[in-house]
Amino acid sequence: MQFNRVLIVTLIYFRKSPMKKWFTLLALFAAQFAWSADPFWSMSFPDLQGKAQASKQWQGKMLIVNYWATWCSPCRQEMPEMVQLQKQYAGKVQFIGIAIDEPAPAKQFSKEIGVNYPILIGSNSAMDLMRSQGNTQGGLPFTVFFDRNGQLVAKQTGKISKTALEAQIKKYAR
Repeated sequence: MQFNRVLIVTLIYFRKSPMKKWFTLLALFAAQFAWSADPFWSMSFPDLQGKAQASKQWQGKMLIVNYWATWCSPCRQEMPEMVQLQKQYAGKVQFIGIAIDEPAPAKQFSKEIGVNYPILIGSNSAMDLMRSQGNTQGGLPFTVFFDRNGQLVAKQTGKISKTALEAQIKKYAR
């Protein structure tokens, strides 16, 4: 509704200058769809309680999405550091875990290590999403970084160090 009001006001204001009108319209439409640059923003996944969680709820802050599984040793090794960093950078950064796993083992492992960020359950759509984000081999763990404008700014296949995570946080969580 707000978008429609802005569009109407813009059309009235720039009525006498067609070129300005079209540039303004283009800018408004680009802003409207900026969050859809990566398919992640239009998806939702069930959380550990089975409730669907829309990705778009985390728009506006830096987001670190970690694809993982309980049977993946490097995944299990890096997650405690993510828990620490979520606590340290709360309010600036949001970690999200997408488990390529069954809900029961993901829930048990998350509880064991005290995960303090949302864990979602991925399926084939999560595997397809990883591939579209550059993980063509489907390797785990896989971590992607979105800036607060929703743009995919970095990614890493394989275990990521705490130092590398902090470097990305310092670069994009302003």
